[in-house]
Amino acid sequence: MVSVNEVCQVLQQLAPLSSAESWDNVGLLLGRAERPVGRLMTCLTLTPNVVCEAIGRNVQMIVTHHPVMFRPIKSITSETLEGRLLLDLIEAGIAVYSPHTAFDNAGEGINQWLAESLGLELIEPLRPFATGIPGGSGRVGIFQETLSRKEFLEKVAAVIGAEYLEVAWHGSENVRRVGLACGSAAEYLTDALQSGCDTFVTGEARFHAAVECQSRGINLVLMGHYCSERPAVIRLAALLSARLGDVECFSSEHDQNPLRQIPG
Repeated sequence: MVSVNEVCQVLQQLAPLSSAESWDNVGLLLGRAERPVGRLMTCLTLTPNVVCEAIGRNVQMIVTHHPVMFRPIKSITSETLEGRLLLDLIEAGIAVYSPHTAFDNAGEGINQWLAESLGLELIEPLRPFATGIPGGSGRVGIFQETLSRKEFLEKVAAVIGAEYLEVAWHGSENVRRVGLACGSAAEYLTDALQSGCDTFVTGEARFHAAVECQSRGINLVLMGHYCSERPAVIRLAALLSARLGDVECFSSEHDQNPLRQIPG
């Protein structure tokens, strides 16, 4: 049977840890490397419902995009949500791995998938790595033919399965050159401007990022953090299944968007 360590090796082939951002906490975060894995579940975020699902479905390993442990931990007790999650996982013998920004930046990762799914061409990293490692953060590309605002927004919504998008449209009415970065990535706005993008797409951004777009004449499209990453987590299960023939790989059915749009 495939071991936790062997699954980690496959994950690192898909998303090398060297391509993760320096501030991130990636890799095997919990578990024994020698333990066998027969069932593996992917998710965007570890929540109590997702952990209960994993235990109920007899999962031996979870690949969560967002690290369950991000900041240093001083104690693991049932007094905190994080502590309860970790204790439940430990008691169930479930290993936890997080690829996070390594998968964001990978050649088969989230940003590349988004760019290709939108139909962009001549795709390159929006911010190439400064260390000499091939690749980089975010993606930038062009459409073969210019799209209208309506055409572009419909395409984005269809790719990620979003019911709504937030838009700060302060630049060109048409879309040709697009920069994008999944999750919360407004820090790449300057890179998009320097790359000559007329439109920048990300998951979420602060209010003042939208104000900056207004003053600098670039369009901003917010997909929603969950919507920008969840489809690729489902895809990750398929990528792993193709590489781990003896392991049943599937995505969580309880990994849900905590935010809802309701009428006022």
